Amino acid sequence: MGRVKRWVLFIGCLLGSYASAASAELTPVKLQLKWHHQFQFAGYYAALEQGYYRDAGLDVTLLEAQAGKDPIRTVLSGEAQFGVGTSELMLNAYHGDPVVVLAAIMQHSPLALAVLKTSGISNIHQLASQALMIEPNSSELFAYFKNEGIQTERLKLVPHSLQTQDLLEGRVKGMSVYSTDETFGFDSNGIEYTLFSPSMSGIDFYGDNLFTTQTLFDRNPELVARFRQASLDGWKYAMRHPDEMVELILSKYTQRKSPAHLRYEAQKMYELMRPELVEIGYINPGRWQHIAYTYHQLGLLPEQFDAQGMLYQPDNKYAYEKLQQQFYWALGILLLVMLLAAIFYRQYHLANVRRKQFETLFLNAPISLLEIDQNGRIHNWNKEAENIFQYASDDVLGRNVFDLLVPSEHSKDIDDLVSSAWKGKKITHSENINVRKDGQTLLCKWANMPIETVDKDATHVICMARDITHEKAMEEQLYQAANFDELTGLPNRALVMSLLKEALADAKRHHTQLAVLFIDLNEFKPINDTYGHLVGDEVLRQSAARIRQTLRENDLVGRLSGDEFLVVIKDLDDADTLPSVIDKLQQAIQMPIEIEKRLLHISASIGTSFYPQHADEVQKLIRIADQAMYKVKSALKQRK
Repeated sequence: MGRVKRWVLFIGCLLGSYASAASAELTPVKLQLKWHHQFQFAGYYAALEQGYYRDAGLDVTLLEAQAGKDPIRTVLSGEAQFGVGTSELMLNAYHGDPVVVLAAIMQHSPLALAVLKTSGISNIHQLASQALMIEPNSSELFAYFKNEGIQTERLKLVPHSLQTQDLLEGRVKGMSVYSTDETFGFDSNGIEYTLFSPSMSGIDFYGDNLFTTQTLFDRNPELVARFRQASLDGWKYAMRHPDEMVELILSKYTQRKSPAHLRYEAQKMYELMRPELVEIGYINPGRWQHIAYTYHQLGLLPEQFDAQGMLYQPDNKYAYEKLQQQFYWALGILLLVMLLAAIFYRQYHLANVRRKQFETLFLNAPISLLEIDQNGRIHNWNKEAENIFQYASDDVLGRNVFDLLVPSEHSKDIDDLVSSAWKGKKITHSENINVRKDGQTLLCKWANMPIETVDKDATHVICMARDITHEKAMEEQLYQAANFDELTGLPNRALVMSLLKEALADAKRHHTQLAVLFIDLNEFKPINDTYGHLVGDEVLRQSAARIRQTLRENDLVGRLSGDEFLVVIKDLDDADTLPSVIDKLQQAIQMPIEIEKRLLHISASIGTSFYPQHADEVQKLIRIADQAMYKVKSALKQRK
């Protein structure tokens, strides 16, 4: 009994030292904000207020931006350990600054160009010759101009005053603004304005990226991981409780903005973050690579710049080391338990003890596990597999897993994949459709690992499954929201521009012709102003449907903005046939639209351009069609 007491005392000391380490003093760190206190940084306020940083062992100080001081340089110099920056962090990385992007807080950038409706400016090309205020670090706006065929060196830029009064009083015609902030003053005072966003031209940067330095990440990856997770937890809380955060900001941080202004900022940020579709902080490496290509087009990055190196990787060396530490810790506890078991239960054979431990871990693992033999017969089936596939263990033992879970048309492929695991003695991976007991299908991610059995001549496979149906559905929703117009269901400006580029490339490759049609609805604004936006929206929906139904299935149509549409007629045999297509479109659009027992009438001004007759570049083809449309519209006004 004395030996048992000594072992219990030893374990108690071991666990006591672990608890003592967990209660160590908080580590002080600083977070450099990119602007003054406002809802833009609500997630970090929430992480402080809710104790997420404290629970992560951190004592966090928030630093406001100072005039003339670059927040990124503050972090690189060591004055702060973390910071909030724009997507121009990529340029810092290219120039040798050791930055690591940890999370993207806003999935879409709020930066845009604002013009007043009274200026008469309705497209980005009209701004090329006007006085503009564009703030520093706005390369996405210059990329927007370049994408529209406008030479940025010819823009008439004046220093940005950060005062919208300069726009209101006509000292400039356009001004860069944040759609989450400055537009509040316009909306609350009934000032009509237009926002030109880079996303209209397929340029979609992230907004407000949380970052640190490679030096800190290499030296203390665990601290970085704890700070990142606590910050994201703070953002999740903030976006679920915006009114509470407004009160917190006003009471503890600043009264520079009114409650209404802060609530406006919260709503606009929600629209850019889309937390209902994508996890807050999510980073898409492919999208960062597309941003790098945009910088390359501006001459700021080489074409082959690899953005992957500047992005946080949760499954990197630190994650492996942490997993290794957890494994050693778990292994130590397991060894202690086994040692105690040997003391108390000497009469049990060690193999039986290990088998029971394995069965306990197998049955209660938080992931679906099933053990099968080389013929696909099920030998083990854990509780999580019961939850996902709805079969009780007693119902499946001895049955063939492929007949049970895999649709017949995929059974052979999956059987071959699992067989290759035990034949090659390697882990295999797959994503495939599975069938539940109730007949419902779901998409699962599988890993198949061969194990030796008591019989040395036989090998079984442990199959691990994770249900990713909801995850894939969220990805599809995010794709739909990013590429299709919510009102009309047509491809949005970014997608139709991309499709036009592909169509032009096909035409060049196969030596065929195509036509670009720029459509602008006439009489739409009076309808919208007279009957309201709901009626105007229905007019746009029906007009879009008529355009789509008039075209061939192979042709393309997308909504550019407002009442403007772009049509691409592919594989055009003869340019002389196009007038008949335009005539059909005009007839379809001019048909009366019945809304709320009213018959409304509109028409369209349509301008055209041809490849290869007029141009062989996307922007030139659109510009020629746009100019042709304005000539049609002008002639129509003169006839009236």
